[in-house]
Amino acid sequence: MSVPPLSKSLGWTRGIIESREKLFDLQRQLATGKKAATYGTLGPDRTLSIAMRSRTSITDAYKSTIQTISLRMNVMTQAIDRFSNIGREIRTDAMVPDYVLTDGNRSSTQLRAEAALDEALSLLRSEVGGRYLFAGRRTDAEPVEPTPAIMDGAGARAGFKQHLSERMQADMGADGLGRLVVPVPAAADVAISEDVDGSPFGFKIVQLATTLTGTTATGPAGVPPQATLSFSATLPEAGETVRLTLSMPDGTETVVELTAVAAGEGGDPGTFEIGADETTTAANFQAALVTSLETEAATELRAASGYAAADDFFNMDDANPPQRVDGPPFDTATALRDGTPADTVFWYLGDGDLTTDSRSTAIARIDESISVAYGARGNEEAFRWTIQNLAVLAAQTFDPNNPDVERERYSAMTSRVVSNLSFPDKRQTVEAIYAEITTAQYVSGQADERHTATKATAVQLLSEVEVADRDEVAVKILQLQTRLEASYQTTAVLSQLSLVNFL
Repeated sequence: MSVPPLSKSLGWTRGIIESREKLFDLQRQLATGKKAATYGTLGPDRTLSIAMRSRTSITDAYKSTIQTISLRMNVMTQAIDRFSNIGREIRTDAMVPDYVLTDGNRSSTQLRAEAALDEALSLLRSEVGGRYLFAGRRTDAEPVEPTPAIMDGAGARAGFKQHLSERMQADMGADGLGRLVVPVPAAADVAISEDVDGSPFGFKIVQLATTLTGTTATGPAGVPPQATLSFSATLPEAGETVRLTLSMPDGTETVVELTAVAAGEGGDPGTFEIGADETTTAANFQAALVTSLETEAATELRAASGYAAADDFFNMDDANPPQRVDGPPFDTATALRDGTPADTVFWYLGDGDLTTDSRSTAIARIDESISVAYGARGNEEAFRWTIQNLAVLAAQTFDPNNPDVERERYSAMTSRVVSNLSFPDKRQTVEAIYAEITTAQYVSGQADERHTATKATAVQLLSEVEVADRDEVAVKILQLQTRLEASYQTTAVLSQLSLVNFL
């Protein structure tokens, strides 16, 4: 008998070893559910596997970012929506003329405004995970001072109420004429002038117009501006009028109108008696004008002064501190000055750089080519405008012993609230901010849906490349076990062969 060559015996043995290794690999696949233990053993599919795993990892990172910012934006939109509702509710309340002083010197509408102000400020303190959402880039600290500090001050730092008092003194003037000068006429000329040229306080003369027979209106002109009503020997007739238009510190205007009446019929507000001659008539007109200016200053001007004070105090940013009346004395002050952190409460403490877009203070990349901007600042115009109108409504007090004048002032104040909280003059609105944040939410949601679909596709491809079919593996194991058993049996028989057994 011929002896098989060594190479053939080695080949037989190697075949058994390879089969065993393949069996072990199939058993591993059955246990782990994976086709290969390393990328190298995946063959040409390894490139696809690596690419899909990378895509899944990137998608998971984007989805994690979207989840984080979605939580923040959900809190923001809820806060902004409530903020908007607060403004609408107080505006509706202010439409109702309810001059009834329920706590001694304030109405129920004012008390509700005070509570609304505290709620609005608390909304601007909204935070998620220690990140304050209305602080711009300064996200690690509350962006607004506590309400008591803002309104009443803190230590040596003046709050809004003190600021309001100082501004009203400056606007009213020492004599209550709104910083106008109306001297007793020496002859037939009645002069009305501003007390100081260029002062930001009090009334400013816009126009003097007359329908009085025999009179001439000139100005305003000169330094400081002055208007003059000159009477002549031709006396006015009853029913004719003079209109003095004045601008006020909050940008609004008012008109003081005086009507000529016959001798002996004067005394009613807004009238003056026609005298025996031009000098007497001029004196009567001057006295009536002073009385009307006092009333107008005590009502319309004081109301306007409150809103000017609110704008000075709340309209601040990193480059523009709150403005203070440069006094004392305040009733003769002629200029504003910058408040300092040592003497004035800076109500907003967040990132106040309004030269940059507030949304850009928080930007998140949610896709390879898409980023969303969802930042906000508490001193943005819409938020600040609402806050300052709530503050001036809540802060003013009224004298119950002077109901007629105070009722007019109250009406002037609430009418401004109604107008201002309608956001006139193309001002930024709270709804506009809400729309921008919800747009960012929508874009993020759409990106999240795309990432979910992309991940599902990647996972499916990975499954096809990496995941072993357990049924198929089980069949292969059974087939291989059968072949190995046959090989082992054959090998065992061959190992017992000898010449003696053969013979």
